[in-house]
Amino acid sequence: MKRILLLLLASLLAWPMALPLRADDDVTSELKSIEKLILESRQKKDTEAEVNALAERASLFYNYDLNDSVLTVVRRDMERVKELAQWDVYYEMWGLVASTYVFIGQNNIAIHETKSMYEDAHKRGNALGKGQANCIMGTAYSNLRNFDQSVDVFEKSLAELSKIRPIPSVVPDVYAYYSDALGEMKNYAKLAQLTQRWEPVLKQYFADHQLDGTPTGDICLSYYYLACAQAALGQNQLKAAAQHLSEARQHIAAMDNVLGGKWLYCSAQLHLLQGHYEAALQENTQRLQLSDMTDRSMEVIVKQQRADILEKMGRRLEAGQVYRDIYFLNDSLNAQESKGQLNEMNTIFQVSEKELENERLQRENEHAQQENERARFRFIMIVITLIFISLAVFVVFRLRAARKLKQAHEKLLVAYDQLEETTTAKERIESELRIARDIQMGMVPSTFPEDEGLDIFASMTPAKAVGGDLYDFFILDGTLYFCLGDVSGKGVPASLFMAQSIRLFRALAKQQMMPADIATRLNAELSENNESGMFVTMFIGEVNLQTGHLEFCNAGHNPPVFRGEFIEMEPNAPIGLWPELEYIGENIDNIKGEPLFIYTDGLNEAENAAQEQFGDDHLLEVIRNNTYESARQTVELLQHEVAVHVAGAEPSDDLTMLCLKIKE
Repeated sequence: MKRILLLLLASLLAWPMALPLRADDDVTSELKSIEKLILESRQKKDTEAEVNALAERASLFYNYDLNDSVLTVVRRDMERVKELAQWDVYYEMWGLVASTYVFIGQNNIAIHETKSMYEDAHKRGNALGKGQANCIMGTAYSNLRNFDQSVDVFEKSLAELSKIRPIPSVVPDVYAYYSDALGEMKNYAKLAQLTQRWEPVLKQYFADHQLDGTPTGDICLSYYYLACAQAALGQNQLKAAAQHLSEARQHIAAMDNVLGGKWLYCSAQLHLLQGHYEAALQENTQRLQLSDMTDRSMEVIVKQQRADILEKMGRRLEAGQVYRDIYFLNDSLNAQESKGQLNEMNTIFQVSEKELENERLQRENEHAQQENERARFRFIMIVITLIFISLAVFVVFRLRAARKLKQAHEKLLVAYDQLEETTTAKERIESELRIARDIQMGMVPSTFPEDEGLDIFASMTPAKAVGGDLYDFFILDGTLYFCLGDVSGKGVPASLFMAQSIRLFRALAKQQMMPADIATRLNAELSENNESGMFVTMFIGEVNLQTGHLEFCNAGHNPPVFRGEFIEMEPNAPIGLWPELEYIGENIDNIKGEPLFIYTDGLNEAENAAQEQFGDDHLLEVIRNNTYESARQTVELLQHEVAVHVAGAEPSDDLTMLCLKIKE
């Protein structure tokens, strides 16, 4: 995302001294040169040169990702530009500060910053400042996936910027971000309408700035044609989409950048819709190999396309593995997003507290000044009119005080009523969640057999009030049936899917079906009318307590640990994704005398405050070094090790473990 904005905002900062992005630049040398220019311009009292130099330094900090300098030095320089009333430069520098918050992932703070920027520009009637503020605000809303709000502020940005001639360089940026938001919303009809509005504006913009045949012009045309292609693909207009992609390709200099990656994704989507699956898969592979795959959100989108292609090709096992990767990526993204939003909100609250304190001090100063003025006024009036004016002031003061006291009392009553309603609602929700948790925990076994031949113990700890993990076991005719699973997602929806999964497992296992047959029947039931797209990874086992023979089926779940190593298993798909799958079962001839340990990814992916995971290697190390005493001791040991690792950090996922051992 930042590379896109760098390319487009480079044209926004259209000062003669704007910095080119060269790999061999000596940043320190450039910075010293600029600071020397600032000093000389101040000595000569050349305010125009000073403002240009300050803007150049801001551009250097921004272009080279010197984020701390942008948030401190540039914000300080803005005060100097404000003193000189250079408002266009002032709002462009403010835009760099707000954009930096977007690039470092602090989107809520960016929205807070751009709202202040918009209000300031509105007071001064500066259309460029208002348009830039709404452009950056729309980008932040898009990153938070609040696309309705994003589209609204992009429209406001275009309305402000349309008043300016020649067309400002930020206008193509707004259209590009606006089209991305509509694409994410899959509102292809509105995206097609936007491209129709975009075309005449783009022609006028090229004429205003003489961009034909320039790199900046190629970038603008690439985004325009890619947006046209995306709208055509969404409306299944494949011939038009192919034409737009061909036109876009003519303006893309290299396929290893952001524009090339977007073209590859759209071209793969076109080949998918045309039924050219091999070509689609090849372009999707190229897209996955680009350097921006460190962006987890983009990786999810591209892998989703890959899963669709593989499914169309009939390669369902490979598609299932990709879906499993997407599931783990989404889990990681949700955890990181929650932590990031919490940090942002803490920062905003701290800023708000400082602002409130400053406002309080300002009100106290104003109040003190008003009181001094009133005192002087009363003194003069007492001298002139003596008792009459003194009595009048006294009456006015009492009436005013009584009115304020009445207003304060009324506001206090309203606030008390609202607080009472909020407290009641919160207590009701907490009570319902406690009941739901009790019901869910009552669905899994809480007592464990003390038979001399079987040692088994399990525990389940939801990350929220209710969760999506599950386990179950029972003994029937000398055979132990058991399962352990992890539903996609968390909270109440996952808990409902978990309850349905346990109910079906128990019903099928009591028919003494083999684990692979249980998985096949579970998949058939759970995939039917599964509009929510939820699924469950599950390990299902059946052990003969006399012989120790284990039959099992692993449906996309983490590999259990047996004899100090992970069990190598068939790559079956998770349960609930596609109907009509036939699951493959496996067996171990005899597990007597050795513990079998099964778990969910809330164990190996548990993170501490530094976002370091517990890890598979650490899990094996703990089990190998453990002197086995009992199944309970093994599970409680792993619980202790996880607690030491996370060191008080909030859990990002449910944690469930089961250990069993058939005695010899």
